[in-house]
Amino acid sequence: MMTLALALGLWASAQAGDGGDNLSALVQILKSSDDADFQLDILKGIRDGLKGRTTVKMPQGWEEVSTRLAKSSNPDVRAIAQALSTTFGDPKALKAMRDLVADPKGELAARKSALETLLGARDAGLPPVLQVLLKDPGMRADAIRGLGTYEDPKTPELLLEVYSTLETAEKRDVLNTLVARLSYARHLLGALKNKIIPRTEVTAATIRQLHEYKDPEMDKWIDAEWGMMRTSPEAKLKEIADWKKFLQSQPKGDPSKGRALFSKTCQQCHTLFDTGGKVGPEITGANRSDLHYLLENIIDPSAVVAKDYMAVIIRTKNGRIVTGIIKAEDGNAITLATENDLLVIPKPEIDAMKQSEISMMPEGQLNTMSKDDVRHLIAYLMSPVQVPMGALPQTTVQIFNGKDLTDWEGDPAVWSVEGGEIVGKGALKRNSFLFHTKEYSDFRLTAEIKLVPNGGNSGFQIRSVPIERGEARGPQADVGAGWWGKLYEESARGVLYPAKGQEFDGDKFVNKDDWNVYEIVAVGPRIRTAINGHLCTDLDDPKVSLKGRFGLQVHSGGMMEVRFRNFKLELNPAFELKTLK
Repeated sequence: MMTLALALGLWASAQAGDGGDNLSALVQILKSSDDADFQLDILKGIRDGLKGRTTVKMPQGWEEVSTRLAKSSNPDVRAIAQALSTTFGDPKALKAMRDLVADPKGELAARKSALETLLGARDAGLPPVLQVLLKDPGMRADAIRGLGTYEDPKTPELLLEVYSTLETAEKRDVLNTLVARLSYARHLLGALKNKIIPRTEVTAATIRQLHEYKDPEMDKWIDAEWGMMRTSPEAKLKEIADWKKFLQSQPKGDPSKGRALFSKTCQQCHTLFDTGGKVGPEITGANRSDLHYLLENIIDPSAVVAKDYMAVIIRTKNGRIVTGIIKAEDGNAITLATENDLLVIPKPEIDAMKQSEISMMPEGQLNTMSKDDVRHLIAYLMSPVQVPMGALPQTTVQIFNGKDLTDWEGDPAVWSVEGGEIVGKGALKRNSFLFHTKEYSDFRLTAEIKLVPNGGNSGFQIRSVPIERGEARGPQADVGAGWWGKLYEESARGVLYPAKGQEFDGDKFVNKDDWNVYEIVAVGPRIRTAINGHLCTDLDDPKVSLKGRFGLQVHSGGMMEVRFRNFKLELNPAFELKTLK
């Protein structure tokens, strides 16, 4: 139920224009009350009523009230008051939030929240901070997307400089940022021509956005390299027939590899088997067993477009072009779901908006794939049941998107995501495992882990499988007092390393109750691990499993919490540990 204070806040802020008498009246109410819950309601109402406005004139008396609210015992009161100060253009509040965003030792959730506030306020001093954050793994994806809001000559070069080191999802963010402005798009075209960005990593959506600029040089490259600028129905019918003939003459593809391809190219927009995005329609119940139906919808997605999925193209006054589906609209702003983000665009910033005549799903999707990849993708799309996810031959792959537990399976009462970190909590009678859906063989996995208290127990399952009663079978790089750095075979042989009678103390390498860098390399039967750069396990075991899934553990026992962040996975690596000091 909405409280009276919240209703007053929403009404007054909605009526306030650029900081009129209604907001000033609410400031006086805040000044006269010491009730933190009442203050919070008023503040939420002001915040929600001003959503979508980048700057609002500071109401009379706010400086005095905000100073008092900053000392509140309620952290939500302090946070919202500071966020409103940025909306009101308070230079001190803007600087304080920039400092928090830039602080690598700050709480990640608080940094992300502050960044969202600064982006909403269109803080002019933010671009240099965002550019520095390109080297901060926890904030990098947010920074890449945030840079698309600003026109800054340094941004394209800095994005291209780090591109080769990024995860797949971060690369997609870079492409969407670069294609959103004509000046940035020209840098992108140069990178494509010079093969700094491989053609195979560019999606059909990116190509369509490039074509939206109607730039002769871009269109010439698209025609020469992409070959998707045909629009006649006859051409589409021929393409459908050619693919149908090819697929029916070939062996069936591998649906597990197809699932990995779906995750890479389709899953950010579509849901299949309860996994994926909501930008496009869910396809679990579609007529997927019909090959012609699938090809028709992939090759000619604009033939029939439901009203709820009609895309719009928005050009902002500062030169940004974005394509997406309108999810919400009020008097202040439009909320637009794009391929990789949810944008709130203030209406005063919109220069032009038009409804697209073509589907949000671009044509040319199959042009980016080899014929074998198309076989695998179609095999997965036609599968009547979910299948394990296979690994694609990539140098690095993303296993955690930093937002939610997409591609992970576990008990939601134990496992969650907070501030870009996977969190396991509980006082459990039985072990609980969070399993990644893909299988891997040879790899290097690096991640940070924090265990509180150190007396708890956790670990990284590798090349493992889930078994009955929620347990796991396979090797585990162990975590916990007396167990740090050991290699244990869960539900099987027990301790694999160190050997019986061999002395080993991994605890001396650990930052207790703090973050620790754990590195695991598995190539064939040999497994090595390191904690904070110190070698722990070096095992060559012909009986060890050679393929399986990753898992994270909360061990049974007393109350504990374990956090994981900054995952980096490399496939088919050189065997050396990279973090050794």
